[in-house]
Amino acid sequence: MKTMIVPVDFSASTKYILKEAVIYAKATGSKMCLLHVASLDLGFIIGDIGFQYLPELEQAGMKEETGQLVEYEKSIKEQGIEVEIVIKQGTPADIILKEAELRKANLIIMGSHGRGILMEAILGSVSKNVINKSKVPILIVPPNQHHHEK
Repeated sequence: MKTMIVPVDFSASTKYILKEAVIYAKATGSKMCLLHVASLDLGFIIGDIGFQYLPELEQAGMKEETGQLVEYEKSIKEQGIEVEIVIKQGTPADIILKEAELRKANLIIMGSHGRGILMEAILGSVSKNVINKSKVPILIVPPNQHHHEK
């Protein structure tokens, strides 16, 4: 069975990316791996005394992200598609590429960006890094996809 990796960042374009992934999965009989790469600084805050790590903050953030992924998983399964969810922490492009290799994925479906322009300028584009290093085909869903719906 074909497998596709669908990175999910909970941005405004996520539902359009998932819509395209569902169309592709139905057309090809592929199973889907919804992958969320959580921020490495999820439990850190900056206060008067500098950086502080608050494990309860990290746990709350992971719980919220997991809950959202479970909702996506349920919706996709209701459409008759085999799907699993994965949450990992690390550098997004590296984790996406490692998951694609680990799962012998045939395709990665992702958005062109999900973060603001400033973050993209500072960190670099996750999509660009995945495109430059991927050994499997990538389908990029444009950020303005919803403007083309009828």
